[in-house]
Amino acid sequence: MEREPLSASGLVDILPAKPTVSADWNTFSLLVADTPLHATASFAETALGLYVSGRHRIRRELGRRSVEGWSDPGTINLTPPGLEAKWEARASSRAAVLFVPQAFLARVISEHWEADPRNVEIIPQFLVRDALIEALVRQLMVEGRNGSPSGRLYAESACEFLAHHLIHSYSSLSVHPPQHSGGLSGRRRRAVLDYIEDSLEQPIALRQLAQLAGVSARHLERAFRQSVGVPVHAYVLRRRISLAQELLLKQPALSIDEISTKTGFSSSTHLATVFKRQVGCSPTAFRRLHAPWR
Repeated sequence: MEREPLSASGLVDILPAKPTVSADWNTFSLLVADTPLHATASFAETALGLYVSGRHRIRRELGRRSVEGWSDPGTINLTPPGLEAKWEARASSRAAVLFVPQAFLARVISEHWEADPRNVEIIPQFLVRDALIEALVRQLMVEGRNGSPSGRLYAESACEFLAHHLIHSYSSLSVHPPQHSGGLSGRRRRAVLDYIEDSLEQPIALRQLAQLAGVSARHLERAFRQSVGVPVHAYVLRRRISLAQELLLKQPALSIDEISTKTGFSSSTHLATVFKRQVGCSPTAFRRLHAPWR
């Protein structure tokens, strides 16, 4: 039996408890609630989910593909409309879900990309990190919880900015790296990636990762690149910079020196050099640029 795509109100019906936050701005809808352990559904609009608390193993099946990972606070799911997916979790997490209307995205695409919206697809994402999305959604949570204290214009401007970011970064108009096959098995790949994620503050040795995967260091270098698309060193740097972005936005009291230590860089200079190369600005400039959205 074909299921009716869920709107924000339809999602409420399958939640284990009533949402703690529910808000609407310029046709965007936001819910903050505990997630169900099992769900099979499609959405009537683009659904952007941000895990805000709880760390549990979760699996998503989309079409014939099944992926699994940890619902760490700050991780993001992005699901296009009309695409049925199945989620299974070991325990419930708390998440914010923002529904983005297709008409809104279509207008932004037409006005700013000069493309036909009918030919543009939102690319599904599962448990990814995006410091800018996290900062925006968390601020919208504050606005929704407190009755838009900054005014509806503030929230609607944030939604407009978010729509541009989704199209720029997660649509068929974006430049995406090629898909890779072969390499590490799913279990070994998850073990290596989980270890990296838990060890970003510490030195990470290639030999340690190879032992974890049960292969030689030389084989791991080749297999990791086949599986993930980048060398081990590049992946670790990318994750450290992502963590640095998160700390810059979420912990403004931390100095750049402290953040460099927490992200495994040898010094604040080393962090600044890699950060500017990957992000395009210094850590200080990044914090200043995005501070209004916190």
